[in-house]
Amino acid sequence: MRWLTGDFPAAAGDFERALAIYGGLDYQFGYAYALTNLGAVRWRTGDYPGASGDFEQALAIYRDYGDRLGQAGTLSYLASVRQQTGNYPAAAGDLEQALAIYRDIGDPSGEAKTLNETGTLRRSSGRPAEAETCHQQALELARAIASAWDEAHALAGLGRCAIATGTATQAETLLRQAQDIFQRIGAAEAPDVLAELNALVGPGIAAPRRRA
Repeated sequence: MRWLTGDFPAAAGDFERALAIYGGLDYQFGYAYALTNLGAVRWRTGDYPGASGDFEQALAIYRDYGDRLGQAGTLSYLASVRQQTGNYPAAAGDLEQALAIYRDIGDPSGEAKTLNETGTLRRSSGRPAEAETCHQQALELARAIASAWDEAHALAGLGRCAIATGTATQAETLLRQAQDIFQRIGAAEAPDVLAELNALVGPGIAAPRRRA
């Protein structure tokens, strides 16, 4: 998907066209799916009001149709927006609901993603030890299902927890592992993690490795 590699304008255009098509067909599942993805693009580009509106509309559709997987995914995204805007209690509630659904329906990928987001929220709330537990659980799940993207997010989360607790050497190792994976899979997160490494150890020292 284009938004995963950072091509946000193209991704937004794709999802807007999908919305128009699904709307014309009155296909609500497709419409909700396109809304969720458009919201994700808007969230990544800082349009939090637009993203929140998309997610809430999609969530209402999923609930009307009893689509639990759709509900969980949208709740997870909505939590990210609420965290970014400082509404930590609402974000925590969304994540708890999403995690319960993913565990109930047996979706380890969704569970790993939600655990990583819960870890980020807890670290932002000043609870790095609890955050570390969440990221470690996510890391184990990600490796069990061979999800490189979730694994990299878990490693980055653990690295940030290490920074918060003052263990810079461990933080560097974890962030470098995360950055290597993000770079290898061409993820949009790679430059941000590299910037964190540069801030930690200095520019040049954390330069991305060449692919073999």
